[in-house]
Amino acid sequence: MSKEDFSEMGYVLGILSVIFGILQPVFGFGLGIAGLILASGISSPLSKKAKKLSIIGIVVSIIVTLILILGSSYLISKGLLPSNLA
Repeated sequence: MSKEDFSEMGYVLGILSVIFGILQPVFGFGLGIAGLILASGISSPLSKKAKKLSIIGIVVSIIVTLILILGSSYLISKGLLPSNLA
C-alpha cells in the first residue's frame, strides 16, 4: 500500500469519527484515533484534512460524552430518571 492509500483511509475514518462522535461517542473516539494514526507521518493535503477531521471527531466525541454524563446526572438528581439505570 502506498502512503496515499493511508491518507485516504485516514480521511474516511475522520469523516466517520465525526458522524459516530455524535451518534456513538465511544466509536467516534476510536475511529478518530485510528484516523489520526493513519494520517500521521504523511504530508499530503489529504492527510492534513484527515488529521483535522479526526481531531474534530475526537473533540465531538468527548463533548457528547460529557453532555450525556451531565444530562443523566441532572435527570437523576431531579428524579426524572431512575438511579439504577445510571
